[in-house]
Amino acid sequence: GKVLWYAGGYIDWNHVTSKHKGVDEVDHGQFSEESEIDFGTGACMLIRKKLIEKIGLFNERYFLYYEDADLSKRIINSNHKIIYNPKAIMWHNNAGSSSSGSSLHDYYLTRNRMLFGMAYAPVKTRYFLIKESLALLKSGRLWQKKGIQDYYLHKLGKGSYE
Repeated sequence: GKVLWYAGGYIDWNHVTSKHKGVDEVDHGQFSEESEIDFGTGACMLIRKKLIEKIGLFNERYFLYYEDADLSKRIINSNHKIIYNPKAIMWHNNAGSSSSGSSLHDYYLTRNRMLFGMAYAPVKTRYFLIKESLALLKSGRLWQKKGIQDYYLHKLGKGSYE
């Protein structure tokens, strides 16, 4: 119960990856200050009903992974802030839906990173994503390839993952 998984999050817009502060660090109180962050993890969010009515719920096109980053980006784009509160504590089974490194993990992370990046990233980064997606089509793992194919074929939501 002393190893952190999330103490706030930020987006690396050069690579379109969501990063957790404090991941796998032993909690010594180093993240004890409230702070503004880029995204809240979908594992635990507290959002006012009026804001949800304004921006909507999770986008079902994602189904799994990056849906929290998308919701967070819509919150920020609507001139609201996302705050990490260190007093809010919960226990979470990380990657409990997919198991890190699994084919399901490969598929949704790959496809949805493209979806999120092409929606929100700077033009330079979008170019990088397209180049990277072509490389993955050539030499990626099977479900990374499927994720890229489905992104370009607009097979979203649950997509074609078996």
